[in-house]
Amino acid sequence: MTATPALSDAPPQRRNAGGRMLFGLLIAFTLARLLLALRFPLAPDETYYWVWSRHPDWGYYDQGPMIAWWIRAGCLLFGETPLGVRIGVVLAAGLTQGLLCLLARDLLGDRAALWTLLFSGLTPLAFVGGVIATYDPLLALFWTAAAFFCARAIFFGSSVAWIGAGAAFGAGLLSKHPMILFAPCLLLFLISSPTYRGWLRRPAPYLAGLLGLAIFAPNLWWQSQHDWMTFGHLLNLTGKGTDHGFLRRLGDFLGSQAGLLTPLLFFGLTAALVRAGVLAFRRSHVSLEEPRREAIRYLFCLSAPALTLFTLMTLKSKVQANWAAFGWLTACAVYAAWLTSANPTEETAQRRSVRRREWYARASVVMAALLSLLLTVPEARPALGIDLSPRLDQANKLYGGAELGAAADRERAAMERETGAYVAVGAATYDNASRLSFYMRGQPHARNFFLGTRPNSYLLWNDRAGLRPGGHALIVDDHPPDHPNLPAFRAIFERVVPAAEPVVVYRRPVYREPIHTYYLYRCYGYRPDPAVERHNRQGGE
Repeated sequence: MTATPALSDAPPQRRNAGGRMLFGLLIAFTLARLLLALRFPLAPDETYYWVWSRHPDWGYYDQGPMIAWWIRAGCLLFGETPLGVRIGVVLAAGLTQGLLCLLARDLLGDRAALWTLLFSGLTPLAFVGGVIATYDPLLALFWTAAAFFCARAIFFGSSVAWIGAGAAFGAGLLSKHPMILFAPCLLLFLISSPTYRGWLRRPAPYLAGLLGLAIFAPNLWWQSQHDWMTFGHLLNLTGKGTDHGFLRRLGDFLGSQAGLLTPLLFFGLTAALVRAGVLAFRRSHVSLEEPRREAIRYLFCLSAPALTLFTLMTLKSKVQANWAAFGWLTACAVYAAWLTSANPTEETAQRRSVRRREWYARASVVMAALLSLLLTVPEARPALGIDLSPRLDQANKLYGGAELGAAADRERAAMERETGAYVAVGAATYDNASRLSFYMRGQPHARNFFLGTRPNSYLLWNDRAGLRPGGHALIVDDHPPDHPNLPAFRAIFERVVPAAEPVVVYRRPVYREPIHTYYLYRCYGYRPDPAVERHNRQGGE
């Protein structure tokens, strides 16, 4: 019931040389991401998950607890700093690529592993996803780990690997709930595989699944104690975007995937998945050894079904770009398998076709590297004559936290001198509240005022901000005093005084004009009103 390892016919010298090259590239990619982690300030969501880490628990409103534990471990090593927040995710990204390379190398050989590493390591998705501390990189890590261990168990007969697969499955569920899709994807492979279908009659896969669910069980217990709030949140997200038609939602989703992967690589991966589906599930005139066909079937089943599901979800609602990111992991190995499928006995026309595919793949890698470089070294854009509007530059969201924190410190100190009392800090949105917490002196607990804004994890610990009836608070918002969308601060405070100067954020030399403006409000005499401070379940993500 075991296939012949792909590397068994490779000379040891070649295997060693290929391994050294792969290891060197993995180290280079990891160091590059570490430099980016040190260079760029924290995104608002990163400070939000850092706030989670200050309140360790088995669950949170938005997702599972793994990202909070991961960040807390990094901060224990490097302090409450941007590096402490990000170091765990940088290492997770390196482990993900390492496991993906080992998976491709085991099933397809050295050349395929090299292509897999290039496809998975040079895209904007890889660099951004391997630096920004969110739960998506952890989902990618544990999805890849589960794929690796299941392959070791199924293809190479390692009984111990089922334990690793179950542990990775459970850890993935604690990271992000789409990990549950791994089970039906693996089931599809086992059902469709004539060679490995016998695993369905053996207890090991089911015991691995039970181990994963046992690891996830504390989060289910937490959910039961908190009105199943995370599942309600996820159901709410799947109903967003209905104000746009299906074609608009589909176009936005496909465009976002092409942007994250870069266009040439997106089309190459998609074409490889289509071809793999034909080879794996239909008799074809293409000559392919059975072990390789089964390897491609396995990699296909861990990618295409998830990507198809998210594509079909656009029929009902908007699908965020990051939701499907994990689905492209084993697709990189599928594409690598297509590029390394030639053999010396093929006809000249077929070998020419392989060479054309390799040239296209090289062009895809070069384009991915160049676009990633322009993303991570934005100072190069003006020199190349590239003028990107600040409104379209998503990296601008990373900036402004330090400036906001410094201004809030000054205003808060002035309020405390004026009133002689403690002044709390807060905002009407979780991102601004979290930025205050991270960047202000002493990193105070902030309050999220639910003034028509969406619910979030601040529901669990809002009282720790220290704001009591009659107390005072310094509040930050994105809207100026005369804006119609300014939250109703005056409905819950006796007096609201805008700060004399807004906080204007620049990003020079990339842009000359401001990229963001914050407004600070001195709020006196808190008078809580549940009828006013209520969250909006239809709010944005």
